[in-house]
Amino acid sequence: MSGAIAMRQTASKFLQWSRLIAHFNRPVVLMYHRIGEPLVDPWQLSVSPQNFARQIEILGETRDIVPLQWLVQRLCDGRPPRNAAAITFDDGYADVLQTAVPIMRRMNCLATVFVTTTAITDPAVFWWDILSRIILETTALPDSLAIEFAGRNYDWRVTGDAMHAQSGNAVNRTRLHFDLHALLKPLQVQEREKALERLARWARTDAGPRKSDRAMTHQELRQLADTDGVSIGAHTCTHPSLPLLKQDDLEREISGSRKQCEEITGRRVVGFAYPFGDFDDSTANAVRSAGMDYAVTTLPREVGSKVDPFRLPRLMVADWGEVDFRRRVLCHG
Repeated sequence: MSGAIAMRQTASKFLQWSRLIAHFNRPVVLMYHRIGEPLVDPWQLSVSPQNFARQIEILGETRDIVPLQWLVQRLCDGRPPRNAAAITFDDGYADVLQTAVPIMRRMNCLATVFVTTTAITDPAVFWWDILSRIILETTALPDSLAIEFAGRNYDWRVTGDAMHAQSGNAVNRTRLHFDLHALLKPLQVQEREKALERLARWARTDAGPRKSDRAMTHQELRQLADTDGVSIGAHTCTHPSLPLLKQDDLEREISGSRKQCEEITGRRVVGFAYPFGDFDDSTANAVRSAGMDYAVTTLPREVGSKVDPFRLPRLMVADWGEVDFRRRVLCHG
C-alpha cells in the first residue's frame, strides 16, 4: 500500500514539474502609458524615469526584448519564442518621445507605440487627465455636487473624511473621481466635454488640459516613427470604449486611426490596441477586417502558444521599484 502511495506521489510531482516546464518562460507583452511624475496618478499610468530605466535594464538582463510584430509572427507560425518580452505604450503621450525614447535608445530597447490620433490636434481627447485635475488637484471642492449625465440626475456629498465616505451618498475625492469617470466614459465626445465644463465650473476651475498631459504633435509622431526600434500602432481616433459603438462608428474609429497614423508617419500600420482594454467578438472581428495583423488587450497574463493574435494579453507596468517589478512581471511566463 505504501509503495502505491509513493508511486502516486512521484507521478503527481512529475506532473507538476511537467506543467511548470510547459509554462516556463512563455513570452510576455508589457503595457506602459507614460514616463513621468505627475502630481496625481489615480490609474497608475505613469512610471518615473528612474524606475523605467531600471525596469528596462532588468528586463534586458532576464529576457530577450523583441519587436511585437516579430513575436506575433512567431506565434502565428506556431513557434512561440522562449524568454521573450515585447514593450508597448498606449495613447501617444508626448513624454514617450521626450523621456522614454532616450532611455530605450541608450539600452537598445525596442517598443511599439499605439497612438490615439485625434489627441494630436484635440487635447480634450485625454479627458481622464482633465477629470483627475479637476477632482483631485483642486484645492477646495464644494461640499456637494448635483449634475446631470445623459438625462439622469446624480448627486453626492463630498467629504474629506474617509471613515464616513461610504454612508448614504457621501464620498471622498477618490470615490467621486472614480464614480464620475464611470459616468463620463460612455458619453459621446461633445456630451463629455460639456459635462467636464460643468464640473470645472462647479469646482471653480477650468476644463483645459495641462500642457504636460498632451499627446505628440504630427512632427513628434513622425520623429518617433523614424526612431530605430520603434513601431507605430493604431489606438482609435477618439479613444472610445469600442463595444459601445454602432458598427459604422466602430469601423471609422479603427480604420480612421490606422489611416491617419500611416499618413502622418509614411509607414504601414499593422497593430491595434483596444482603448481601456474594452473589446468583444464584434470588436476583434472589426480589427481583423480592417486589415490589421494583431490587437493587444489588457488581459494580465503571459502569451500562450495558441493565443488569438487579436486578443493578445499584456501585463500593465506601474511605477514599481526593482523588487516589485521582479515580483509582478518576471514571475509571469
